[in-house]
Amino acid sequence: MPLLRAGTLTLVLTVCAPSFRPLHAALPNQGNPILPTPQTAGGDETLSPESLVAALEHALAEGHNDKAREILGQVLKRAWVPPDVLLKAGLALARRELYSEAAQAFARCVRENPAIFAAHYDLALAEFAQQKLPEARAALDDAPRRSATEELALLYLRGKIESALGRTSEAQHDLEAAFSAAPQQENYALDLGLLYLRERAYSQAEDTFRRGASFNPRSRFLTLSLAFAQFLQGRQAQSIQNSMKVLAQQPDFSPARLLMAFALYMDGKFDQAENVAGEGLATPGSPAYLYYLHAVILLKRRSSDQEQVLRELAIAERGVPSCSLCYIAQSKAHEALGNLQAAIADLETAIRLAPSYPEAWYRLAPLYERVGRLADATKARARFQKFKADKENRESEMLRNVFMQTLSGTEAAPASPGN
Repeated sequence: MPLLRAGTLTLVLTVCAPSFRPLHAALPNQGNPILPTPQTAGGDETLSPESLVAALEHALAEGHNDKAREILGQVLKRAWVPPDVLLKAGLALARRELYSEAAQAFARCVRENPAIFAAHYDLALAEFAQQKLPEARAALDDAPRRSATEELALLYLRGKIESALGRTSEAQHDLEAAFSAAPQQENYALDLGLLYLRERAYSQAEDTFRRGASFNPRSRFLTLSLAFAQFLQGRQAQSIQNSMKVLAQQPDFSPARLLMAFALYMDGKFDQAENVAGEGLATPGSPAYLYYLHAVILLKRRSSDQEQVLRELAIAERGVPSCSLCYIAQSKAHEALGNLQAAIADLETAIRLAPSYPEAWYRLAPLYERVGRLADATKARARFQKFKADKENRESEMLRNVFMQTLSGTEAAPASPGN
């Protein structure tokens, strides 16, 4: 999980988010105190700390993580290591998602160089990546601040930590303050907008993403987020337009293709939706959700190729966790093929996954009747009556959950102060 991602993207789509960007640019030659360089303890080490970290970076580049851990141990055993070397080692480890090891390097730098803001900040990042939220907050609380830029960076990261801790009011206060002071920072807009999305404040999210995108017109993350906020407000035309803008920049960006296809589908433009989804499926590594969407579009268009529908739904079921909607769609294909027992089994699976979903009960009742299970049909109708007040559009809600996790996966640390 890339550092500073609030939720993993393994449920759906792989997004190449900005990389880990720590704050160690503000080291001795940029305002931090010049520290003395003591003699190497014992005088018997043959490699300098700088050479060891170079070897560590080489081991990581070769994929030899165990060797890198061994070298880190050698570095940390030294009586003295320059702070820039410790931070360089931590960064190299963090970029390989070895956050526990990165935290060790940053923590030592904090202990020996408590006046360096970047060491505290990078330690907080590494703890955050491990979901050690109290530890991340403590690392920030101990950080010295000597500039407005450092204060702003701390405010932003503290807001992220508060959000992860469920302290929504505090998180909103800090993230709004950070974004207000530096709206040009892509990540400030992404995180504040995402918080608004979680709170279903879609208009505020749209405004935030639009303003952020005005400073970062090439940011596919902000444009996609804007399109998603518009979709959630029922503004399909605007959502489609911004999704197209993202795809013009990066045609293989699957989140934008999924959103565009879904917006077209919800707008009743099934031919266009099928074309957009079909183009996405021609790309290697297409997300499972796109297979689901293409299959239900085929069903909506009354395709005669039910076998293709079933193949695509089988792929979706393997990739989408607990996809009750997949089984409901699959039941329609089996029913069209005349396989009532399979259609019933599909709906019973859907009910096990989502017992309160009324459409499954609604469709089960007549199928039970057709195979002579009259008592079960009566029970299914009673369950439908019980749950039919649930007006939630499950497909839209599924897409919302997908994109909440997708957009959470686009977050990254702000750039170094002064860069």
